[in-house]
Amino acid sequence: MTQKLLMTRSVLNPVAPIGVGTPEVESMGSYFCRLAMSHCISAADLGHTVERAMQWSHSEGWRWHGISLSGMSDTAHDWACALSKLTSVDNLHSLTLLPWRDVIAEQSARPASAQWCPHCLADDRAAGATPYFRLSWDVGAVSACPKHQRRLVHVCPDCGCANTRHKSVFVVPGWCTSCGGFLGVGDSEPATPAEAWIAGQLGAMLAVKYDLASRPSLEAMLDGIRKLVQHLDDGKSARFARRIGLPKNTVRYWLTEGGTPGLPALLRIASQSGLTLPKLLAGDLTEWPQACADIHDLNSLFPDLKERAPRKVRNWDRIRAQLAALNESSAVVSVRETARDLNVNVRQLYIHANEEARALAVRWNEHRQRLSEESRKKTSELIERVYPEIAAKGKAVNLREVLAHVPKEDLDGVRDVFSVLQEMKKMEQSRVA
Repeated sequence: MTQKLLMTRSVLNPVAPIGVGTPEVESMGSYFCRLAMSHCISAADLGHTVERAMQWSHSEGWRWHGISLSGMSDTAHDWACALSKLTSVDNLHSLTLLPWRDVIAEQSARPASAQWCPHCLADDRAAGATPYFRLSWDVGAVSACPKHQRRLVHVCPDCGCANTRHKSVFVVPGWCTSCGGFLGVGDSEPATPAEAWIAGQLGAMLAVKYDLASRPSLEAMLDGIRKLVQHLDDGKSARFARRIGLPKNTVRYWLTEGGTPGLPALLRIASQSGLTLPKLLAGDLTEWPQACADIHDLNSLFPDLKERAPRKVRNWDRIRAQLAALNESSAVVSVRETARDLNVNVRQLYIHANEEARALAVRWNEHRQRLSEESRKKTSELIERVYPEIAAKGKAVNLREVLAHVPKEDLDGVRDVFSVLQEMKKMEQSRVA
């Protein structure tokens, strides 16, 4: 494939993607960074090059790493098409989740932080291959590596910073964008059986090589789910919803309104039906081993982390008395600090103790205003003291010179030096004029 691409004339280098058709398929974000490296330019410059070539317009604050290149959004589709056209590399959609766009809800969660498997990166380097980021690492439901049975990590082993995998202008896949250290160093915790199962299911899904013309259809998948409901729970969707641990209205919405399930919901169905995730997405129930289905414990796969906390009963008479006492005391505190000390939400204070909270806020604002005036007065006195000395030396009276002529111990409590200096300059100019 590489030799074939090298014979192709294209606007951008025809860099070959890695791992297509395997659980370790490369992500589009990783491919984008390697493509930039092949041109010896930054990822940001490559992004602008692509946009100019495609005649796209972008906002002033555009950042390439703010785009979900590996997802299933319209933006991911546009960039996959653009890069395929400019590199002459066919079907770069396989480096994204676009082939499953019709059967997995687009709002399925993404990882809270960029994550990777250090063992995979170390294997790439040891084999003399190019380290790259896997597509499965960009899926929110995945927290482990199916190959090494270890948890993914999100913190650089050298500098301890998070989100340093690709959030930068220049990115070399496999190296930290903060300190430059190799991300394939160190170990990670063993994955639980539940985490390993989920990662394995996603890997099996990514290993199925679909193009956009033959991708799974929502109708076929929902028809397969209806058959599961019929076989497992006699066609009763409410009972099936209890089986997979979801609200009955959610399941009814899929089956009657044609709604698209999210990835966590599809994993729940696969875990309780014995179907693999690829077969479930394709609606393929042939050879479905209902009698000896591989059923998993739902609580271990999807622990309930949203248990409702017991309702707190507060004595608002006592809280109002405490606020009144604070208003009479010599100490000045903010409403936010008071709410934190009382373990109460600020909004609740204004609802149940509005008069006392407002009085506390007025007192705090007056205190802040007084401190600000004292600080500006101290700053003015400080500048007036060094102003003649700087001017006598024939130097411009600017912020740098003022700070250079003031002892560090005198800078405590000094604020707004630049603005005060500007005001004094205007007064001096008007006096001279």
